Amino acid sequence: MPLLDRPELAAKILARPEPVVVLEAPAGMGKSTLLRQMARSAGIAVHLGPDAPKPEDLVLWDLPPGTMPEALPEAFLAGSGKLVLAKRQETLLPGLVRALAYGQAAVLKAEELLFSEAELAQHFPGTTNLLDRTGGWPLLVAYAEAGRAHIAPFLRVEFLQSMPTADLLALRDRLEGVAPQILPQLPLVSSPKILREALAEGLHDVIEQRISDPDQAQELAAALAERGDMTRAITTLQRAGHLDAALDLFTKASDRFYIYRYGPEAFGAVLSGFPTDYAKNSDTITMSLAMQALKRGELARAHRLLTERFGEGVNDLTTVFADRTAYSPDFLAFRLVMMIYEDYLLTDTLFEQVFALADDFPPDAHLLQGTFYNAVLEFYIRSRRFAAAEDVAAHALRHYRQANVPHLCFYISLHQSLMRLMMGDAVSARTRANEARQFLESVDFESPDDDRLLVLLDACIAYEGGRAEPLAQFLHYDMDAFAHGEIWPSLIEFALHYGSQALSEHFSTIAARSFLDRWRVYQIRNRQFGMMIEMREAAILQNANRWQEAAEKLAPVPSRITRDWVLGAAEALERLQDRDEIALALIWLRHHVFEMPTRPGLDRQLEAMLNNLNMTGRQRMGVEIWLAFVAKRQRNLTRARSLLLKTFEEAARLGAVAPLAEERHFLSELIEHQRIGEFLEASGPARQALRRLRDSGLPNSSLGAQNGLSRRETKVLMMVTEGASNKFIANTLGLSEATVKFHLGNVYRKLGCTKRREAISAARALGLVG
Repeated sequence: MPLLDRPELAAKILARPEPVVVLEAPAGMGKSTLLRQMARSAGIAVHLGPDAPKPEDLVLWDLPPGTMPEALPEAFLAGSGKLVLAKRQETLLPGLVRALAYGQAAVLKAEELLFSEAELAQHFPGTTNLLDRTGGWPLLVAYAEAGRAHIAPFLRVEFLQSMPTADLLALRDRLEGVAPQILPQLPLVSSPKILREALAEGLHDVIEQRISDPDQAQELAAALAERGDMTRAITTLQRAGHLDAALDLFTKASDRFYIYRYGPEAFGAVLSGFPTDYAKNSDTITMSLAMQALKRGELARAHRLLTERFGEGVNDLTTVFADRTAYSPDFLAFRLVMMIYEDYLLTDTLFEQVFALADDFPPDAHLLQGTFYNAVLEFYIRSRRFAAAEDVAAHALRHYRQANVPHLCFYISLHQSLMRLMMGDAVSARTRANEARQFLESVDFESPDDDRLLVLLDACIAYEGGRAEPLAQFLHYDMDAFAHGEIWPSLIEFALHYGSQALSEHFSTIAARSFLDRWRVYQIRNRQFGMMIEMREAAILQNANRWQEAAEKLAPVPSRITRDWVLGAAEALERLQDRDEIALALIWLRHHVFEMPTRPGLDRQLEAMLNNLNMTGRQRMGVEIWLAFVAKRQRNLTRARSLLLKTFEEAARLGAVAPLAEERHFLSELIEHQRIGEFLEASGPARQALRRLRDSGLPNSSLGAQNGLSRRETKVLMMVTEGASNKFIANTLGLSEATVKFHLGNVYRKLGCTKRREAISAARALGLVG
């Protein structure tokens, strides 16, 4: 250390009345330097070593660290000369305690050896903030201009190398905290930045040195695991070559569920630390790598990993679940989860085999139990068996709570909220969303994708209640990041429905269709997802009064549920179970309601559909509105009013306006009718729903009527905008071609047009079609 004269401090020490003055401080406090300065001024030598010096008028004794000194000479205690002694805190000097008790000795601690502001000004004239930068610690003062390059090696040798592993880790935690405390052996200075940087550098070097030593690496990993730092503990063992110990610790830390406890980044760091050849021979690592691949959307890689480890048989699900003795319960639970990513439809037989898995899991295997119920939950949601879904969700949540994994609890609450939205119950959905938020807030790592999921859920609940702004904002700012994240299939359906509806109603049909086009990338690997997109696009076209185009979009969909099948169906509608078949039947029924609402038997078809227990609450509201529309067109106003009143009061109770808003085309005509409108206004709940519906954009009168067009003329014009010929229009509406021309002539006259193309442009400009 460079010499910095401290005559004031030396004089203060020598002026002490006690015959023995002990400078007791850690390395770097300038004890030896101060003794040498005092020796030079007095013209004497410093006594160095553990042997006790002979009494003189002034004796300067420097005790090296790690020595066992002789006892204080009695002559000094009797007043024969002055002794100034420098030692470390841990060095025990026999006789010192007795001398202190009798007032014959004084101990100056590290704090009393710090430089004062006046001393610093004397040594460094013109230098500002030096006390703040160094805290007055002599080591930092000496190297203030040189930086931490000189301090880090000193700290490493003098302090860090001899520290126990647990103390090293505790120091690192303090340094990474907001207000780190200096080493316990060092004075409590103001934690200057240069010292923190030097300590961090020294710590890194010492820890790296211990990792390179196999025995010390195991001790370090054990200390890290004891502190809960599992990722560093496992990677420490991996770097030291202790792969079996690392795998054992990874398994104890929940292996493939590690991602839910510590996050994707930690999960990836641990998995990348196992060499490929080693990983291939481990079931645990293989399933974990496959889990990572699924989370990244790499289904083919997950298949390859499982096939290479477990054989081709893993791809035959019937065989896998039929003979459960061939595979471990852990593998079967993982294979069940993977089925969801594969878009696999469970047969009744396979469903029974899957449910038998629950008996293979130990009662206290909460993660496996929760995963089983979580996977079954997804299948129940797909089949719209919401009562059963609620039951298994409660089981999954109970097990995940027992396993203390709030991240997985978050996903269950999220799905519970989603189910409530599907059922049209926005009030309960909000309660579940708040529970999901509480779980996510208790997760120990950052999860931006899940944050976005929660934002989307909140926005959809607000949209359900009639507020479109939050959802529009999400679609504008966050949708791209959301779409590129890992999303559970039922959540994709959820995003598709609300996103396309909001864009079509509050922006444009083009915006909604563009939104769906961005999702079509998933169609390559997910058949049901592709069908879902086609049906949503058809619904958007219907909402834009482009009915024929919607029908043409639906015609190629590969399904037994065709336009003709729905026309001839009766009780069969009541028995439909598949989610996509129900959705397809509903969209064709909607088309028939628009195209021929007075067709005999249409009301009975809609009633059969209402008796289908597999429909969602939102779908049921739509069918009720269609049935009211049909009743009104068939001049049964009493039934139309009662049906509509029931639907509106239910919507008010559940806080759900969006299902009504999607049926604007039918509701506009119904509400415009004076007797129906007045009937709804007489009910407080119905009036409330009606007001919120109008606030969200429902017109008080149809655009066609505003422009003087009759309903028939409006329908003819809409079909013309879709490119339909006069002959096609005549056949579709049951008219003669001459009658179609007559209606078309009236349209031209009322819109001020002379040509077909001009009428189409006018219809789009007036908002008659999307």
